[in-house]
Amino acid sequence: MVINGSGNGMLLKARGLTKVFGGLAALKDVSFDIREGMIKAIIGPNGAGKTTLYDLLTGIYMPDDGRVLFHDREIIGLTTHEIAALGIARTFQTIRLFTGMTVIENIMVGLHHRTKAGMLKSSLRFPAARREEAWMAGEAMRYLDVVGLEMQAENLAGSLPFGQQRLLEVARALATDPKILLLDEPASGLNTYETRELGEIIYAIRDMGITVVLVEHDMGLVMRISDEVLVLDYGEIIAEGSPESVRNDPKVIEAYLGSQLD
Repeated sequence: MVINGSGNGMLLKARGLTKVFGGLAALKDVSFDIREGMIKAIIGPNGAGKTTLYDLLTGIYMPDDGRVLFHDREIIGLTTHEIAALGIARTFQTIRLFTGMTVIENIMVGLHHRTKAGMLKSSLRFPAARREEAWMAGEAMRYLDVVGLEMQAENLAGSLPFGQQRLLEVARALATDPKILLLDEPASGLNTYETRELGEIIYAIRDMGITVVLVEHDMGLVMRISDEVLVLDYGEIIAEGSPESVRNDPKVIEAYLGSQLD
């Protein structure tokens, strides 16, 4: 059940974000809030600036103007690793897995920054390293269970069907122990059944105490699971609010020509 953003407070605040590429503004004065415990969707036509926004939030690009506060801490200027360590995880439109490694090994890679045993101790199989490896395996199975891939743990990641590879990437992002998870078109390429299952997985992630933001083109999924929807068009916010209010907003209907919102 959607909880209508009834989290404990404001998790992230973006103010006046602007990014220009080659004289064209990909984002123009974009401001919004993300509350703890919510599922927030960011939608818009191709080229609206959605992925650029994610790139600013995760430190891939620096904005030309604007601020981002995460738990009231300014994160503009931090590296991608520093932002991830604070608790912001992300998936990408293009799947980025270690296809020659097993499913569980892909998750364990995401867990390494949460361990203390160094490379030497691990290679020499010190007791502390063995304990951490056992912990990592257990944690990895827990995240695979969340996305329904526990039975695929020993299979090569590259052998999984496309939809399961997307879920594996979600599980690997969860392994970083995020406070907020940014999903970039997670339903892309999924069939109707897989998309419905994805919605249930996103609910389960939210119920783990992780705030979820998704950039998504599947309007059925967006309208079904989101607490709030933010709409971008040509780099500007044209609407923000509940799924119902956004669905009926004339500017949104015009931007989408009405067809995708039915």
